Amino acid sequence: MEVYREILPDSYLLILTEAQLPAAEAQLTEALRMASRSGKPSIWVDCSQLHSLSFSALRVLARYYRRLRKRQIPLVLCHLGNETHQLLAKLPTALCPPVVPSLLDAERYCQHVHPLAGHQRLAS
Repeated sequence: MEVYREILPDSYLLILTEAQLPAAEAQLTEALRMASRSGKPSIWVDCSQLHSLSFSALRVLARYYRRLRKRQIPLVLCHLGNETHQLLAKLPTALCPPVVPSLLDAERYCQHVHPLAGHQRLAS
């Protein structure tokens, strides 16, 4: 996995792509750390370029989701493939970031006030 960063007016976008890089989870962790310190009110993770996401990468996303939730910063996943949805289902629902079908949906999600402690996963 390779992580591209895009700083948008109201969010920090991470685009995950297929690449066989060593320490991919470390790269994702670093990108999420930078995004969390950016001062942006929300973080979107676009998975449209991935066939699947490793379970360890999902755990990294879940860990950052919990950290950011405490700071009222939404972390939203979009464009998840079926394999990634199946892996996400193995994690406790309350610990998983919200999933939306597209970046436009991520923007809409973040524009509305959501109780971050008790969200529901949206179908993609």
